Amino acid sequence: MVTTPKVLPNYEHALEAALRIAAPLDDVQSIALGDARARVLRQPVVADRDLPPFNRAQMDGYAVRAADITAGCALPVAATVAAGASPDVSIAPGACVKIATGAAVPDGLDAVIQHELSDRNNPVRFTIESIEPGNAIHRCAADANQGDVLISPGTQIGVHHIGIAAAVGCAELQCTRQPTAIIISSGDEVRQMNQPLLTHQIRNSNGPMISELLRSIGTQPPTAKLIADDRDVTRQTIADAVAEHDLFITIGGISAGERDYFPSAFEAAGVELALRGAAIQPGKPIIVGKAPTGAIVIGLPGNPVSSLVCACLFIWPIVRTLLGQSAELPWRDIELAAPVKPNAKRMAFRPAILESGSNRATVPQWAGSGDLVHTAPTHGVVRLPVQSHEVAAGTRLAFLNWPH
Repeated sequence: MVTTPKVLPNYEHALEAALRIAAPLDDVQSIALGDARARVLRQPVVADRDLPPFNRAQMDGYAVRAADITAGCALPVAATVAAGASPDVSIAPGACVKIATGAAVPDGLDAVIQHELSDRNNPVRFTIESIEPGNAIHRCAADANQGDVLISPGTQIGVHHIGIAAAVGCAELQCTRQPTAIIISSGDEVRQMNQPLLTHQIRNSNGPMISELLRSIGTQPPTAKLIADDRDVTRQTIADAVAEHDLFITIGGISAGERDYFPSAFEAAGVELALRGAAIQPGKPIIVGKAPTGAIVIGLPGNPVSSLVCACLFIWPIVRTLLGQSAELPWRDIELAAPVKPNAKRMAFRPAILESGSNRATVPQWAGSGDLVHTAPTHGVVRLPVQSHEVAAGTRLAFLNWPH
């Protein structure tokens, strides 16, 4: 068993150690386009033809030769081209066609003049004296050439990607299989929601919270269990579960208490630890390792804010890696709206509230990492520097939104 080091790694080094044991899953699935939103693409979506595949009118009006437009000119309307109609019409010099938005511009015509700039008669007269070639025409291949990669592997599919894939005839997308996960919570004081409570007992809030977080970052709906603080039960549960899942997540029972059985159970199951402890608040006892089966094992602290924060800081980038994405999280720069007391020895990650319509954040008062209620109005976490004095209002800090 790896012993706790005297000097714990900072967050960057801790995450780097955790990610060394993570690699993209080999399994790729064909996912129907209608089911592909939020999945991660593993094979590129490629243009099956030029986009657009023809010179496309961008407005209702008249397709003309720009050279024919002079002050006071009157052009006979030789044909009408509707959207979806063939543009295979022959237009003599000095003539034009009436055309609809989205219709293909016939060969030889190089500009479109909107109806509002005409008298709409036949022959048609225009209120302009000239027009530039290409006016109001979406040129063939202006967006992409046949064979161009339109959506790259590693992209998490959004609704706009669905539209692009449909436009090039992709009925299915090749995506990473979603990782399977199991969450094991421990604690004799913890009860499920449907169980009666004594005064000294609490409900299992961590299990549902972390389960939903996992779903939001791309895993399959996880299995969740609550076990008693029992050495034998803990060891058997871990031995069974690591053989069946990509991610094995425990909550609680990873510190140095007499009834914290997860670390010894990890050792008994042959888990090789990549990380045991980090110089962060909350979340100092975090554990990350790998089982002989290949399952990634993550031990989260039992206090709910610690569980939530560590799941974001460590599980989220690990899952991104498994899915074939960059592990980098979407941190962004914000301004601290009011001073905050940091931790003098460890980097602190505190839930924070983003001010509506601004890039400023406020860190609410809390009663420690057991105070989940104070996170209710928050939008994510800010990263506070290690220092003994207050972090001043106006300081620029990194902010990470909660996963959605």
